[in-house]
Amino acid sequence: MSEYELLDTDSGNAVVVALDHGIGMGAVDGFEDPRATLEAVLDGGPDGVLVGPFFAERFADVLAASSADVLVTADFVSPSSHPGEQVGPWVQQRAFDAERLLDCDPVGVKSVLAFGRQDTRAMERNVEYITELTEELRGTGVPHIVETVMWGDGVPARFETETEYVANACRIGWELGADILKAPYTGDADSFASIVRNAPVPVMILGGPSSGSVRAMLEDVEGAMAAGARGLVIGRSVWQTDDPTAVTRALGDIVHDGRSVESVWPA
Repeated sequence: MSEYELLDTDSGNAVVVALDHGIGMGAVDGFEDPRATLEAVLDGGPDGVLVGPFFAERFADVLAASSADVLVTADFVSPSSHPGEQVGPWVQQRAFDAERLLDCDPVGVKSVLAFGRQDTRAMERNVEYITELTEELRGTGVPHIVETVMWGDGVPARFETETEYVANACRIGWELGADILKAPYTGDADSFASIVRNAPVPVMILGGPSSGSVRAMLEDVEGAMAAGARGLVIGRSVWQTDDPTAVTRALGDIVHDGRSVESVWPA
């Protein structure tokens, strides 16, 4: 079995639905009613949900009534200094200390390691708090999940899932102490398999903005699992759909039971 509770499932994999977007993005479309969205996701039976520590506190009753584990996010990440907009450079900093995060009794703590910033000081501060958090979590049994992304203007959007960029970002992530990597899927099982194979820690895939196609997202998940991924941490592509419960359930069928997209989400 896995050394981490998050992956201590019958399959050794995990479906985690990310619900931490409100911290930096506000009342995102599809997430205006936090309780209703949380309940819809939990009805689909995910292994865990990723939330902010105060979200976990406010909705402790809903979480306690489910079988899902809680993961918490450590940082504030926003695409703008204007609330709810994407009109400026990314703003990022650590928001919660380890004591506050661990008070939630989480099975994982997530932080973001973002590449491509023109401001090298922003990158330096990012690396600083990533390594500090790694040391603070050492010996607690709670894994540090590092989300490696290309969000700065220095990396064109078309390269965000490019194999070489993803491979280099993942390498830097675990060299800085990640116990689990949350990485973009490259869109190709063979190329992603090389990244998974070369990482000495479990790799889970992230979701990013919703493409509007549930089937396309599920096909990416199927490809990533075939490449050796240990599951996923996906948000908007789940709860910005018409039926988050059904999408969450379909993800579980693929991740845990190895079912095909065709069998869980027919065209």
